[in-house]
Amino acid sequence: MSIQWQEYTLDQVCSITDCQHKTAPTVNYVTPYKMLRTSNIRNGEIDNKNVRFVTEEIYEEWSVRGKLEKDDVILTREAPMGEVGIIKSNEKFFLGQRMLQLKANKSIILPDFLYYSLLAPYLQNQIRMHEGTGSVVSNIRIPDLKKFKIKVPTIKIQERITNILSDLDKKIFINDSMNQTLEDMSMTLYRHWFNELVETDQTKKLKDYIVLNPSITVKKGTVFKFVDMKALPTNQMSVSDEDIIRKEYKSGTKFINEDVLLARITPCLENGKSAYVDFLNEGEVAFGSTEFLVFRSNEHSCPQFLYCLVKDPKFHEFAKQSMVGTSGRQRIQNSVLLEYEMPDLDLDKMRRFQEITNNWFYQVRINTIENQTLRRTRDYLLPRLISGEIEFKEAEKQVEEVL
Repeated sequence: MSIQWQEYTLDQVCSITDCQHKTAPTVNYVTPYKMLRTSNIRNGEIDNKNVRFVTEEIYEEWSVRGKLEKDDVILTREAPMGEVGIIKSNEKFFLGQRMLQLKANKSIILPDFLYYSLLAPYLQNQIRMHEGTGSVVSNIRIPDLKKFKIKVPTIKIQERITNILSDLDKKIFINDSMNQTLEDMSMTLYRHWFNELVETDQTKKLKDYIVLNPSITVKKGTVFKFVDMKALPTNQMSVSDEDIIRKEYKSGTKFINEDVLLARITPCLENGKSAYVDFLNEGEVAFGSTEFLVFRSNEHSCPQFLYCLVKDPKFHEFAKQSMVGTSGRQRIQNSVLLEYEMPDLDLDKMRRFQEITNNWFYQVRINTIENQTLRRTRDYLLPRLISGEIEFKEAEKQVEEVL
């Protein structure tokens, strides 16, 4: 190891604070106080949309060991183990169960370098050595975590490494923000045209606007793209290409481009799992979990309208109320869902809605594809930069090529 790099134990470079080992009581309305759960930390990113809210009193009580601040690093200690995120805003977050707060000692390590190091193989391999350590699920014990080894260069080198990686992450954030804005614009137009400005008392049913689970004939054993329930997003429109695999078709829901997918089982429906299919070629068929519902537009609707519909809180609540089954395994009743009452919508307005939002949905796909390239570049460079295996000029050249 270069004399510019030193090896420390993790507790030498940061303080480690455990969460409260009890569930915080939440409220069913929006407050400034947001609980982060393990499900909010995935692939190095924090989902700050699908959070649960608490009162100020609960926030203060659950933050008594230390409030989360900007540049604090979060590590999940179990279920799943080893997911990492970093706070990059001044929002009032606090930790749910099975999570840890890591606060960098900035005289030794930059918060971003700590964050990227925890994502890199050297520390992730130490985390994976704890697979199977829990009585029910794998977990990281804090005394063990404190002994984990971390390689740290000079602050000057840390700054150069984190600048390279953060340039990629900033562009990813910009694209994600643009996608969220485009989706918000679509939802605003949907509400304005199809909820607020409806000029008829005539009603129709959901079954008048969709084809539910349309029939597609494919041969068993044929290899197709496959989307499982875990890949269905809660906080974005598109399924990430990294989450799509290829496998032989045996059973499952089948779909094509411009179909809309909706999880029909608890808790996936409650968590908002849904997607607009935009990752297939023309005429290409894919399949997914048997717990998906597939919505296809008919002559009275359009794909963009159906995606907005499944994200509509009123529709979402109706879908939840239609569920039946044993606790923990409840599913939407298709026959009840199809009776969802809707206005008799103006066809010309529907076509205009499609013309406008089609461009927005297309831009979301372009941004999503770009982000996939950016993430691949970041994931290639991260372990090489953190370990000192790649020259800065070579890394900077690769970043320039994708930005």
